[in-house]
Amino acid sequence: MAQYELESLLSASIDGLKGMVDTNTVIGKPVETSDGTTIIPVTRVSVGYGMGGWNYEGKKNSDLEFKNDGITAGSGGGVTINPIGFLVVSGGNVKFVNASVFTPFEKLCEFIPDALNVVKDLINKK
Repeated sequence: MAQYELESLLSASIDGLKGMVDTNTVIGKPVETSDGTTIIPVTRVSVGYGMGGWNYEGKKNSDLEFKNDGITAGSGGGVTINPIGFLVVSGGNVKFVNASVFTPFEKLCEFIPDALNVVKDLINKK
């Protein structure tokens, strides 16, 4: 019986976590602007979960008397959702805009594709 109680507790906890996190949490719903640009939010999802239990067998001690076999259990979990950026779809081009730039080098790396397009356009004009 104790095994089924633990399985039930675990199942209910995991179902609750599944309800909080789905694919729409990681890749958000697209939003279309008036000029036809589509913006899709992208997030990082972290999930932590722990569970423990103890099956006691009706033993007596000086303070409590257990009359039936039973189980003592507990569980806990958490979800962290951090936005990391946006996919911007405009004019047939897709660009990732980072929402969490930490260093100047990372910021520079964001502009490399745009800089290459400018250089390519200059070369094509000549």
